[in-house]
Amino acid sequence: MSMMSTIKEWQDGYFTTVKKVEEPMLKFAEERAETIAKFVPERPTFLAEMPTMQEFVESQLKFRKRFVDEQVAFTRKMMKAMHPVFVKLDTVPKHVEHQPAAARMAAKRPVQKVA
Repeated sequence: MSMMSTIKEWQDGYFTTVKKVEEPMLKFAEERAETIAKFVPERPTFLAEMPTMQEFVESQLKFRKRFVDEQVAFTRKMMKAMHPVFVKLDTVPKHVEHQPAAARMAAKRPVQKVA
């Protein structure tokens, strides 16, 4: 298995775990919302000009997308700017046999003697 396959597997595992945790939390929140709503006061008039919770959350989600998109664009520009460095770092000399990272790591492990 390649290192990138391992990373992808870890990422997939992370999202699987997150979904398993989110589902019961959402179910619990939905079941309790009516009860909780009974104790939440009406919106005060002095907050009339403030955005609603729905508007506020939606604006923050749009900001998050814009923020991430800007970071992606910057990262791609930085990768392009650093291309000469990456070419040297990513090029395996012809006299060196290319081994996957997992094989190189396994080769470096000391052999343990069984008593």
